[in-house]
Amino acid sequence: MAKGSVRKKGKKWYYRFYVEDASGNLVQKEFTGTESKSETEKLLRQAMEDYEEKKFIAKADNITLGELLDIWAEEELKVGTLSNGTVENYLGAIRCIKKHPVADRRLKTVTAEHLQTFLDLLTFGGTYPDGKVKKGLSKDYIHSFSAVLQQSFRFAVFPKQLITFNPMQYIKLKRKAEEVDLFSEEDMGQTGTQPISHDDYEKLIAYLKKKNVSAVLPIQIAYYAGLRIGEVCGLT
Repeated sequence: MAKGSVRKKGKKWYYRFYVEDASGNLVQKEFTGTESKSETEKLLRQAMEDYEEKKFIAKADNITLGELLDIWAEEELKVGTLSNGTVENYLGAIRCIKKHPVADRRLKTVTAEHLQTFLDLLTFGGTYPDGKVKKGLSKDYIHSFSAVLQQSFRFAVFPKQLITFNPMQYIKLKRKAEEVDLFSEEDMGQTGTQPISHDDYEKLIAYLKKKNVSAVLPIQIAYYAGLRIGEVCGLT
């Protein structure tokens, strides 16, 4: 009979027990329980009984990307040190990935090309497998998807040893080109903000040299480069 135990983390209890992996080694699996210790212990007993009956061992040749994401979420993401908000964000990304055909591919058949195509679709938008046309996601969302895939494949390499390398190491996150009209009619009109006259600029510089020398350079940059003060302060 498998050995198990429960432990409390925050408000919730977690249960864990040892199972045999594909290599014949005993590894500990941990799952989220409830806020009740007795209920969590009941879940532990049910899980161990189910394991003893089925003796299911996930083989690397059969496991899919979607199944890997579920295993990673249970064994590493949910019991890790990330904030609750980040965990929920990553779980949302997993749900989205599992709706795409790439999640149904056998883990050993997923290539960097498959992952790059998927992330490019998320970035630039286009026609999804269900026929719907969607716009590209924001940069923050893309980074969430990338982090989930990066960490789950790393998890598959070690400690799971399901694959021998992480295909995400070859992925490049691309950026959407922003369409900007540098010479729009609005900017060319007379209604825009007008800079101060050169005489007033010279008076301002002379005043700052006496009162606040450190402010001279940013004012010079703003005047000659046509930048706002906030933009100048953001320069590095």
